[in-house]
Amino acid sequence: MAFFHCDTSKYARRRKLFMWLVLFPLFLGLLATSFVVIANLRAFHDSGMLGTVFHAAIAVSAAGTLLFYLTWLSTETAIKRHARYTFFEICPKALVYSRYSGRSLQGGKIIITRKLYIIPLAALASIGYSEKNGKVYLEAAEKIKSYHDRSERLDYKIIDNTPTFDGESWWYNENGHETLDFLTIPPIFGNSDEFCQKIALAKRNFDNLPKPRPYVHKEADFVKRRKALAKMRASAK
Repeated sequence: MAFFHCDTSKYARRRKLFMWLVLFPLFLGLLATSFVVIANLRAFHDSGMLGTVFHAAIAVSAAGTLLFYLTWLSTETAIKRHARYTFFEICPKALVYSRYSGRSLQGGKIIITRKLYIIPLAALASIGYSEKNGKVYLEAAEKIKSYHDRSERLDYKIIDNTPTFDGESWWYNENGHETLDFLTIPPIFGNSDEFCQKIALAKRNFDNLPKPRPYVHKEADFVKRRKALAKMRASAK
């Protein structure tokens, strides 16, 4: 078995880029305004515009600070939730891919939702890896089960080396899912090539497991003797 946590460094880089794109022009605008005011300080003072410009600069700075804080807070929350709810688990008989899909407010409480995919290794037909975008592609001969619900409803246990829903979620074992033939996994689990190789190794290990022999019912010796005796009596007549 192997367990992969989500690599959140990608989301952190996106946050940094977004903040630069939003806040850097704002900073340049404030800097340019400051230079203009300083260069024409007497003119602004004589016209009575100095106080207005000063208060406007304070308001813009406050708005930029608030935007920076809200952006950081929302993205930091998303990063933490991906770290907790986005993972990939390789079980002896199946693959499990869980991904954080958002949140909603219900009854005054924040509800976390995620998507869950279960791919039986017996149904896994092919494994692909793209060096261009780092994505891993899984194709199954049978249908891949796809669930989308509240996070706590999609908790599962590994029973008989297979992910199984227990407790109040037992209904999901046979119901409440959509089916897919193909699944794409983004490069969020570290080295995608190594990640793909471990999936392939799990598939080979599963295929090499000894297959259970079909049970053959054997008659007891006294039953065989009774049948043989009955056959002899029938032939003697």
